[in-house]
Amino acid sequence: MSTLPRQRRQLLQTIMAALLGGTQAAHAQGDRSIRKLLVGFPPGGTADSLARALASQSQDPGSVYVVDNRSGAAGQLAVQATVQAAADGSSLLLTPSSVLTLAPLLYKTPLFNAQRDLVPLACLGDHCFALAVNGASGITSLQAFVQWARAHPAQATYATPGLGSAPHFLGVQMARETGLTLTHVPYRGVAPGLQDLMAGQVACTFNPLPTLLDLHRSGRIRILAVTSPGRLPTLPDTPSFTEAGLAALQLVEWYGLFAPARTPAAVLGQLGQNIRNTLRTPGMLEAARRMEINLRHEDAATLGKMVLQDQERWKGLVAASGIQLD
Repeated sequence: MSTLPRQRRQLLQTIMAALLGGTQAAHAQGDRSIRKLLVGFPPGGTADSLARALASQSQDPGSVYVVDNRSGAAGQLAVQATVQAAADGSSLLLTPSSVLTLAPLLYKTPLFNAQRDLVPLACLGDHCFALAVNGASGITSLQAFVQWARAHPAQATYATPGLGSAPHFLGVQMARETGLTLTHVPYRGVAPGLQDLMAGQVACTFNPLPTLLDLHRSGRIRILAVTSPGRLPTLPDTPSFTEAGLAALQLVEWYGLFAPARTPAAVLGQLGQNIRNTLRTPGMLEAARRMEINLRHEDAATLGKMVLQDQERWKGLVAASGIQLD
């Protein structure tokens, strides 16, 4: 037998093996279930970034996680989508706490009931908020901003990621504590408000700290105070509101993962373990460090208690504000 046919046979065998291997790999990929992480805010914000980090570092070998952004109504559209999803673990809600514990208090007819419609899986982490102004404004301290806002009440506007968000009520609380007139300017997400702040269209913004740090470091905006209990290692020259005598503005917001009510206990248990393992990975720890998020795993039972505690925290402020939405 000549060498040429043998070489052809070997080449054909190699090609067939490669094709078979590719088919098997595709079949294995097809066998992995898709789990959606529903996020109530546009891409680029803290919730979205945390969801994408969680998806990329997932320790669930049987599933592929994809982020599904359902922005609107201060994060509540994603909650509604989760409530309406199949209760089989294929759709999970990743949300900041205020979406579940603050926003519903503003509506005559709430869009959902967190205790009835959702089941907690795990707390993922937390962060504080910050007050920032345009870097070219000439305002370099919280005290200077208060003085400026008192002298220019018609121009004292503040941008937030939306009506009914935690930053919205930080502005309400600051106005109450200082006697200022602050006009709320809600946006659909973080990015549009920051663009207007840097363009001089609004005077300041309350936002999650992770969304502000890079712009602060570049000098495009200036962070004046943070809502953490004390100063942060990443901002050693920036006071907390508590340090500045405004302890009512102390606020640390957590992020939680939830499933639709009636999701089987066995599915919840496996998901909970996968999340715990994911939060321990070096990749997740590094992502959290970059985002300035404090990873903080709490189990389902603890997360359920946290929801109730936060609801109680917000009730008085919402009632005092007089804000009610249709």
